[in-house]
Amino acid sequence: MIYIQCKGSAYEIGKQHGELCPEAIRTSYKAWAPKNDLNTPEIRREIKLAKKRLDQYFPELLEEMQGVADGASLSLDQILCMNTEFEFISTAHLLPSCSNIGFKASEYGVLLGKTADWYPDNSHEFTMAQNFIPSDGYEFYHFGSAGALWSEGGLNKSGLAMVLNGLPTTGSPTNSVPTVALTRGVLQWCRDVKDAVAWLEKYDVLNWGFNLTLADKTGALCYVEVAPGQQAVFYPTKDYLIHTNHCLEKNVQETQLAPDETALIGYPDLLSNSRARYDNLMELVPGSPRSLESMMAILRNRSTVGAISQAGESHGLKTVYAVIVAPEAGILWGSEGFPPESLFQSHTI
Repeated sequence: MIYIQCKGSAYEIGKQHGELCPEAIRTSYKAWAPKNDLNTPEIRREIKLAKKRLDQYFPELLEEMQGVADGASLSLDQILCMNTEFEFISTAHLLPSCSNIGFKASEYGVLLGKTADWYPDNSHEFTMAQNFIPSDGYEFYHFGSAGALWSEGGLNKSGLAMVLNGLPTTGSPTNSVPTVALTRGVLQWCRDVKDAVAWLEKYDVLNWGFNLTLADKTGALCYVEVAPGQQAVFYPTKDYLIHTNHCLEKNVQETQLAPDETALIGYPDLLSNSRARYDNLMELVPGSPRSLESMMAILRNRSTVGAISQAGESHGLKTVYAVIVAPEAGILWGSEGFPPESLFQSHTI
Protein backbone atom coordinates (compact mmCIF):
# COMPACT_ATOMS: atom_id res chain seq x y z
CA MET A 1 0.00 0.00 0.00
CA ILE A 2 1.35 3.40 -1.03
CA TYR A 3 0.57 6.35 1.29
CA ILE A 4 0.66 9.93 0.00
CA GLN A 5 -0.54 13.39 1.02
CA CYS A 6 -1.34 16.01 -1.62
CA LYS A 7 -2.32 19.64 -1.05
CA GLY A 8 -3.26 22.67 -3.14
CA SER A 9 -5.09 23.35 -6.39
CA ALA A 10 -6.38 20.53 -8.56
CA TYR A 11 -3.30 20.67 -10.79
CA GLU A 12 -0.91 20.91 -7.82
CA ILE A 13 -2.50 17.89 -6.13
CA GLY A 14 -2.26 15.91 -9.35
CA LYS A 15 1.37 16.91 -9.91
CA GLN A 16 2.32 15.89 -6.35
CA HIS A 17 0.49 12.59 -6.83
CA GLY A 18 2.39 11.90 -10.04
CA GLU A 19 5.78 12.84 -8.63
CA LEU A 20 5.36 10.81 -5.43
CA CYS A 21 4.75 7.44 -7.11
CA PRO A 22 5.50 7.63 -10.86
CA GLU A 23 6.55 4.00 -11.28
CA ALA A 24 3.43 2.75 -9.51
CA ILE A 25 1.28 4.98 -11.74
CA ARG A 26 2.87 3.61 -14.89
CA THR A 27 2.28 0.07 -13.62
CA SER A 28 -1.29 0.97 -12.70
CA TYR A 29 -1.86 2.42 -16.17
CA LYS A 30 -1.01 -0.92 -17.75
CA ALA A 31 -3.67 -2.56 -15.57
CA TRP A 32 -6.52 -0.09 -16.02
CA ALA A 33 -6.02 1.32 -19.51
CA PRO A 34 -7.83 0.04 -22.62
CA LYS A 35 -6.30 -2.99 -24.31
CA ASN A 36 -6.61 -1.34 -27.72
CA ASP A 37 -4.26 1.37 -28.97
CA LEU A 38 -5.37 4.84 -27.87
CA ASN A 39 -5.28 6.04 -31.47
CA THR A 40 -8.00 3.70 -32.74
CA PRO A 41 -11.13 5.57 -33.91
CA GLU A 42 -13.29 3.96 -31.21
CA ILE A 43 -10.98 4.95 -28.37
CA ARG A 44 -10.50 8.47 -29.77
CA ARG A 45 -14.30 8.93 -29.79
CA GLU A 46 -14.52 7.79 -26.17
CA ILE A 47 -11.65 10.05 -25.09
CA LYS A 48 -13.26 13.01 -26.83
CA LEU A 49 -16.61 12.35 -25.14
CA ALA A 50 -15.08 11.91 -21.67
CA LYS A 51 -13.05 15.12 -22.04
CA LYS A 52 -16.10 17.03 -23.24
CA ARG A 53 -18.30 15.93 -20.33
CA LEU A 54 -15.61 16.52 -17.71
CA ASP A 55 -14.68 19.91 -19.15
CA GLN A 56 -18.35 20.92 -19.05
CA TYR A 57 -19.14 19.80 -15.50
CA PHE A 58 -15.90 18.99 -13.64
CA PRO A 59 -12.99 20.83 -15.31
CA GLU A 60 -10.94 20.57 -12.13
CA LEU A 61 -10.72 16.81 -12.65
CA LEU A 62 -9.07 17.32 -16.03
CA GLU A 63 -6.64 19.73 -14.36
CA GLU A 64 -5.83 17.13 -11.70
CA MET A 65 -5.36 14.44 -14.36
CA GLN A 66 -3.01 16.75 -16.26
CA GLY A 67 -1.01 17.19 -13.06
CA VAL A 68 -0.78 13.42 -12.53
CA ALA A 69 0.30 13.02 -16.16
CA ASP A 70 3.01 15.68 -15.87
CA GLY A 71 4.27 14.27 -12.57
CA ALA A 72 4.45 10.69 -13.84
CA SER A 73 5.67 11.51 -17.38
CA LEU A 74 2.55 10.17 -19.07
CA SER A 75 0.03 11.88 -21.35
CA LEU A 76 -3.31 13.34 -20.30
CA ASP A 77 -5.04 10.82 -22.56
CA GLN A 78 -3.32 7.96 -20.75
CA ILE A 79 -4.36 9.23 -17.32
CA LEU A 80 -7.87 9.97 -18.59
CA CYS A 81 -8.24 6.42 -19.91
CA MET A 82 -7.15 4.75 -16.68
CA ASN A 83 -9.61 6.96 -14.80
CA THR A 84 -12.51 6.17 -17.11
CA GLU A 85 -12.15 2.39 -17.28
CA PHE A 86 -15.88 2.22 -16.56
CA GLU A 87 -16.58 4.08 -19.80
CA PHE A 88 -14.13 1.96 -21.82
CA ILE A 89 -15.71 -1.30 -20.67
CA SER A 90 -15.95 -2.66 -24.22
CA THR A 91 -12.18 -2.66 -24.62
CA ALA A 92 -10.75 -2.27 -21.12
CA HIS A 93 -9.37 -4.83 -18.75
CA LEU A 94 -11.87 -6.46 -16.42
CA LEU A 95 -13.35 -4.07 -13.89
CA PRO A 96 -13.25 -4.26 -10.10
CA SER A 97 -16.08 -5.64 -7.98
CA CYS A 98 -16.74 -5.13 -4.28
CA SER A 99 -18.89 -6.03 -1.26
CA ASN A 100 -20.28 -3.25 0.96
CA ILE A 101 -21.65 -3.46 4.52
CA GLY A 102 -23.13 -0.86 6.85
CA PHE A 103 -23.81 -1.16 10.60
CA LYS A 104 -26.14 1.48 12.03
CA ALA A 105 -24.34 1.27 15.37
CA SER A 106 -21.12 -0.09 16.90
CA GLU A 107 -18.68 0.94 19.62
CA TYR A 108 -17.52 3.56 17.09
CA GLY A 109 -21.00 4.60 15.99
CA VAL A 110 -22.22 3.98 12.44
CA LEU A 111 -19.71 1.79 10.59
CA LEU A 112 -19.07 1.10 6.90
CA GLY A 113 -16.97 -1.75 5.52
CA LYS A 114 -16.00 -2.90 2.05
CA THR A 115 -13.65 -5.09 0.05
CA ALA A 116 -11.75 -3.89 -3.01
CA ASP A 117 -11.88 -6.76 -5.51
CA TRP A 118 -9.63 -6.33 -8.55
CA TYR A 119 -8.31 -8.58 -11.33
CA PRO A 120 -4.63 -7.65 -11.92
CA ASP A 121 -2.20 -10.13 -10.33
CA ASN A 122 0.20 -7.29 -9.45
CA SER A 123 -2.39 -5.01 -7.80
CA HIS A 124 -0.25 -4.81 -4.64
CA GLU A 125 2.21 -2.70 -6.64
CA PHE A 126 -0.25 0.19 -7.01
CA THR A 127 -2.82 0.09 -4.19
CA MET A 128 -2.85 3.52 -2.57
CA ALA A 129 -4.21 5.62 0.30
CA GLN A 130 -4.27 9.39 -0.09
CA ASN A 131 -4.81 12.35 2.23
CA PHE A 132 -6.37 14.87 -0.18
CA ILE A 133 -6.25 18.54 0.95
CA PRO A 134 -7.81 20.69 -1.80
CA SER A 135 -7.86 24.47 -2.07
CA ASP A 136 -11.60 24.13 -2.78
CA GLY A 137 -13.86 21.64 -1.02
CA TYR A 138 -13.42 19.34 1.96
CA GLU A 139 -10.22 17.60 2.96
CA PHE A 140 -10.61 13.82 2.85
CA TYR A 141 -8.71 10.56 3.28
CA HIS A 142 -9.47 7.77 0.84
CA PHE A 143 -8.27 4.50 -0.66
CA GLY A 144 -7.83 3.83 -4.37
CA SER A 145 -5.14 3.13 -6.93
CA ALA A 146 -1.98 4.99 -7.93
CA GLY A 147 -2.72 7.36 -10.79
CA ALA A 148 -6.48 7.06 -10.32
CA LEU A 149 -8.81 9.76 -9.05
CA TRP A 150 -11.64 7.36 -8.24
CA SER A 151 -12.12 6.25 -4.65
CA GLU A 152 -12.94 2.82 -3.22
CA GLY A 153 -13.90 4.42 0.08
CA GLY A 154 -13.08 7.33 2.32
CA LEU A 155 -14.01 9.97 4.89
CA ASN A 156 -14.03 13.74 4.65
CA LYS A 157 -13.34 16.44 7.23
CA SER A 158 -17.07 17.17 7.58
CA GLY A 159 -17.76 13.61 8.73
CA LEU A 160 -19.19 12.11 5.52
CA ALA A 161 -18.09 8.55 4.70
CA MET A 162 -18.56 6.54 1.52
CA VAL A 163 -17.72 3.11 0.12
CA LEU A 164 -18.14 2.22 -3.55
CA ASN A 165 -19.21 -0.77 -5.59
CA GLY A 166 -19.84 -0.98 -9.33
CA LEU A 167 -23.14 -1.88 -11.01
CA PRO A 168 -23.32 -3.57 -14.46
CA THR A 169 -25.56 -1.10 -16.26
CA THR A 170 -25.38 0.65 -19.60
CA GLY A 171 -26.58 3.79 -21.33
CA SER A 172 -25.34 7.18 -22.48
CA PRO A 173 -27.83 9.87 -21.47
CA THR A 174 -27.30 13.40 -22.73
CA ASN A 175 -25.03 15.40 -20.43
CA SER A 176 -24.03 12.35 -18.36
CA VAL A 177 -20.56 12.31 -16.79
CA PRO A 178 -17.93 9.61 -16.19
CA THR A 179 -18.26 7.64 -12.96
CA VAL A 180 -15.01 9.04 -11.53
CA ALA A 181 -16.56 12.51 -11.25
CA LEU A 182 -19.34 11.40 -8.92
CA THR A 183 -17.91 8.64 -6.75
CA ARG A 184 -15.06 10.63 -5.26
CA GLY A 185 -16.92 13.90 -5.73
CA VAL A 186 -19.18 13.34 -2.73
CA LEU A 187 -16.13 13.41 -0.45
CA GLN A 188 -14.82 16.70 -1.83
CA TRP A 189 -18.09 18.56 -2.22
CA CYS A 190 -20.68 17.18 0.22
CA ARG A 191 -21.23 17.91 3.92
CA ASP A 192 -23.31 14.91 5.02
CA VAL A 193 -25.56 12.11 3.75
CA LYS A 194 -28.47 14.43 2.96
CA ASP A 195 -26.19 16.78 1.05
CA ALA A 196 -24.59 13.89 -0.88
CA VAL A 197 -27.95 12.43 -1.95
CA ALA A 198 -29.08 15.85 -3.22
CA TRP A 199 -25.75 16.46 -4.98
CA LEU A 200 -25.86 13.11 -6.80
CA GLU A 201 -29.39 13.82 -8.02
CA LYS A 202 -28.06 16.77 -10.04
CA TYR A 203 -26.01 14.50 -12.32
CA ASP A 204 -26.33 11.47 -14.55
CA VAL A 205 -23.72 8.78 -15.07
CA LEU A 206 -22.25 7.61 -18.37
CA ASN A 207 -22.48 3.88 -19.14
CA TRP A 208 -21.38 1.86 -16.08
CA GLY A 209 -23.36 2.49 -12.88
CA PHE A 210 -22.34 2.38 -9.25
CA ASN A 211 -23.61 2.19 -5.71
CA LEU A 212 -22.42 4.40 -2.88
CA THR A 213 -23.07 3.33 0.69
CA LEU A 214 -23.02 6.55 2.70
CA ALA A 215 -22.86 7.42 6.40
CA ASP A 216 -22.07 10.53 8.40
CA LYS A 217 -21.17 11.73 11.88
CA THR A 218 -24.85 12.17 12.84
CA GLY A 219 -25.36 8.41 12.36
CA ALA A 220 -27.23 8.68 9.05
CA LEU A 221 -26.87 5.63 6.78
CA CYS A 222 -28.13 4.79 3.29
CA TYR A 223 -27.10 3.54 -0.11
CA VAL A 224 -27.60 5.27 -3.46
CA GLU A 225 -27.75 3.28 -6.68
CA VAL A 226 -26.78 5.39 -9.70
CA ALA A 227 -27.28 4.14 -13.27
CA PRO A 228 -27.76 5.88 -16.63
CA GLY A 229 -31.09 7.70 -16.38
CA GLN A 230 -31.97 6.20 -12.98
CA GLN A 231 -31.15 6.71 -9.29
CA ALA A 232 -32.58 5.17 -6.13
CA VAL A 233 -31.95 5.86 -2.44
CA PHE A 234 -32.52 3.24 0.26
CA TYR A 235 -32.52 3.97 3.99
CA PRO A 236 -32.29 0.79 6.09
CA THR A 237 -35.33 -0.51 7.95
CA LYS A 238 -33.04 -2.81 9.95
CA ASP A 239 -29.75 -2.05 11.69
CA TYR A 240 -27.58 -2.94 8.68
CA LEU A 241 -27.11 -2.50 4.93
CA ILE A 242 -25.64 -4.93 2.40
CA HIS A 243 -24.71 -4.38 -1.25
CA THR A 244 -22.58 -6.18 -3.82
CA ASN A 245 -22.54 -5.81 -7.63
CA HIS A 246 -26.10 -6.23 -8.82
CA CYS A 247 -28.92 -3.69 -8.71
CA LEU A 248 -31.36 -4.04 -5.81
CA GLU A 249 -33.83 -1.23 -6.54
CA LYS A 250 -36.52 -1.88 -9.15
CA ASN A 251 -36.11 1.23 -11.29
CA VAL A 252 -32.33 0.81 -11.47
CA GLN A 253 -32.67 -2.90 -12.34
CA GLU A 254 -34.19 -1.81 -15.66
CA THR A 255 -30.72 -0.64 -16.78
CA GLN A 256 -28.82 -3.76 -15.64
CA LEU A 257 -27.02 -5.92 -18.18
CA ALA A 258 -28.20 -9.50 -18.67
CA PRO A 259 -25.79 -12.39 -17.94
CA ASP A 260 -25.13 -13.00 -21.64
CA GLU A 261 -24.26 -9.31 -22.03
CA THR A 262 -21.79 -9.36 -19.14
CA ALA A 263 -20.15 -12.41 -20.75
CA LEU A 264 -19.57 -10.43 -23.94
CA ILE A 265 -17.54 -7.84 -22.03
CA GLY A 266 -15.46 -10.36 -20.12
CA TYR A 267 -17.68 -10.87 -17.06
CA PRO A 268 -19.22 -14.33 -17.58
CA ASP A 269 -20.13 -14.82 -13.92
CA LEU A 270 -20.42 -11.23 -12.68
CA LEU A 271 -24.05 -11.47 -11.57
CA SER A 272 -23.82 -14.99 -10.15
CA ASN A 273 -20.68 -14.04 -8.21
CA SER A 274 -22.36 -10.90 -6.89
CA ARG A 275 -25.48 -12.77 -5.78
CA ALA A 276 -23.40 -15.49 -4.08
CA ARG A 277 -21.58 -12.85 -2.04
CA TYR A 278 -24.86 -11.08 -1.28
CA ASP A 279 -26.46 -14.32 -0.08
CA ASN A 280 -23.42 -15.07 2.07
CA LEU A 281 -23.62 -11.60 3.65
CA MET A 282 -27.31 -12.15 4.33
CA GLU A 283 -26.28 -15.22 6.33
CA LEU A 284 -23.36 -13.53 8.09
CA VAL A 285 -24.45 -9.98 8.88
CA PRO A 286 -27.88 -10.16 10.62
CA GLY A 287 -26.62 -12.28 13.53
CA SER A 288 -23.12 -10.81 13.83
CA PRO A 289 -22.16 -8.45 16.68
CA ARG A 290 -22.20 -4.79 15.71
CA SER A 291 -18.52 -4.14 16.34
CA LEU A 292 -15.27 -3.29 14.59
CA GLU A 293 -13.94 -6.79 15.26
CA SER A 294 -17.05 -8.33 13.70
CA MET A 295 -16.79 -6.09 10.63
CA MET A 296 -13.18 -7.16 10.14
CA ALA A 297 -14.16 -10.83 10.47
CA ILE A 298 -16.91 -10.48 7.84
CA LEU A 299 -14.55 -8.74 5.40
CA ARG A 300 -12.05 -11.57 5.92
CA ASN A 301 -14.66 -14.28 5.28
CA ARG A 302 -13.47 -17.16 3.08
CA SER A 303 -16.64 -19.22 2.69
CA THR A 304 -16.55 -21.92 0.04
CA VAL A 305 -19.46 -20.24 -1.77
CA GLY A 306 -19.67 -16.46 -1.97
CA ALA A 307 -16.40 -15.68 -0.19
CA ILE A 308 -16.23 -12.01 0.81
CA SER A 309 -12.43 -12.02 0.55
CA GLN A 310 -11.90 -13.51 -2.89
CA ALA A 311 -8.72 -15.26 -4.04
CA GLY A 312 -9.23 -15.76 -7.75
CA GLU A 313 -11.96 -18.41 -7.62
CA SER A 314 -14.32 -16.29 -9.70
CA HIS A 315 -12.69 -15.59 -13.06
CA GLY A 316 -9.51 -14.34 -11.35
CA LEU A 317 -11.18 -11.79 -9.05
CA LYS A 318 -9.04 -11.06 -5.97
CA THR A 319 -9.63 -8.94 -2.86
CA VAL A 320 -6.61 -6.62 -2.75
CA TYR A 321 -7.57 -4.74 0.43
CA ALA A 322 -10.51 -3.87 2.66
CA VAL A 323 -11.64 -0.56 4.14
CA ILE A 324 -13.66 0.28 7.26
CA VAL A 325 -14.89 3.81 8.05
CA ALA A 326 -16.30 5.21 11.31
CA PRO A 327 -17.45 8.78 10.55
CA GLU A 328 -18.66 9.55 14.08
CA ALA A 329 -15.21 8.69 15.43
CA GLY A 330 -13.31 10.19 12.48
CA ILE A 331 -11.33 6.97 11.92
CA LEU A 332 -10.63 4.78 8.89
CA TRP A 333 -9.02 1.35 8.85
CA GLY A 334 -7.41 -0.20 5.79
CA SER A 335 -5.83 -3.62 5.36
CA GLU A 336 -2.34 -3.63 3.87
CA GLY A 337 -3.32 -6.39 1.44
CA PHE A 338 -5.47 -9.54 1.25
CA PRO A 339 -7.66 -9.12 4.38
CA PRO A 340 -7.35 -12.67 5.79
CA GLU A 341 -3.56 -12.26 5.77
CA SER A 342 -3.24 -8.57 6.68
CA LEU A 343 -3.59 -6.29 9.66
CA PHE A 344 -5.91 -3.29 9.52
CA GLN A 345 -4.06 0.02 10.00
CA SER A 346 -5.96 2.98 11.48
CA HIS A 347 -5.98 6.50 10.05
CA THR A 348 -7.63 9.67 11.34
CA ILE A 349 -8.84 12.89 9.77
